[in-house]
Amino acid sequence: MLLKKEYTLAGISVLCWGTVATVTKILAGQLDAMFALAFSFLFASLFLFLYNWKQGNLSKLRRTSKGTLMRMVGIGSLGVLFYNLFLLLGEVTLPAQVAFLINDLWPALIIVFSCIILKEKFTIAKLVAIVFSILGIFISTSNGDFGFLLHTSMQGVIFCAMAAICYGLYCTLNKREDYDKGISVFVSYLSGSVIAFIWVFATGKFHLPDVPETIAMAFNGIIANALPYLTWAMALDLGNTAIIANLAYLTPFVSLGVTHFILGEKVTAYSFLGLFLIIAGIGLQMYMQEGARKRTARQLDAAKESF
Repeated sequence: MLLKKEYTLAGISVLCWGTVATVTKILAGQLDAMFALAFSFLFASLFLFLYNWKQGNLSKLRRTSKGTLMRMVGIGSLGVLFYNLFLLLGEVTLPAQVAFLINDLWPALIIVFSCIILKEKFTIAKLVAIVFSILGIFISTSNGDFGFLLHTSMQGVIFCAMAAICYGLYCTLNKREDYDKGISVFVSYLSGSVIAFIWVFATGKFHLPDVPETIAMAFNGIIANALPYLTWAMALDLGNTAIIANLAYLTPFVSLGVTHFILGEKVTAYSFLGLFLIIAGIGLQMYMQEGARKRTARQLDAAKESF
């Protein structure tokens, strides 16, 4: 039996995102971070330009106000430029698995930022999700050695945590915007590429990449960034949002497998235990929120019947 189209599209996104830790680790070990991002974002921008052109979305860009464009650039820089930059810098001194798991703080940070910025209610379910995420990351990164902070690169940990903060802020701030997300992500990658190239030229680090470098940066820009965003957006449009969104939590498992087979990093029981806690916290939050929603619905139905 063939999978429904939305699940196929979501699966493509999960597989692509699962390569992020590995490809950024490879790039971090070979190239200057800004140089790698400049070309990666250029490839992503070209891919997204062609997609939006084919979909007839470029006319929306011409009608977009300067204020909206500035918000696209500002918010997009958090989720594209600074997120990828901090993740690359973090992976210079950390194993790819550890960096990716620290980066998995972003769902918990979305909860925190949504309460602070969007004034959403802070609940016990949200607190549980945050605590589970922090415990999961601590167990994964410690690998059973609870004095690991004494001999772990704190710089790498801080950079990966900053990446999670940037992406959490990006997702939260995007919630209150009503602009076209396909156009906004194109603007985000294009502006990120321009900023990165300006930095590379200003610091005298520009050079023409060789073939292997070009392939790696094209893969990062298109396969690890632009393509999964598009397939994810299409999957959400076609399928049940709640079901599709849950599939994103398969990404860390894919990432552990890719880093193991490509980079040769050992997958330990602590990695799985930490990952399980992170996902369990998010799952418990969703379960408690769904229960609260059903109770509210029953109360409203009872109130209607009483009249």
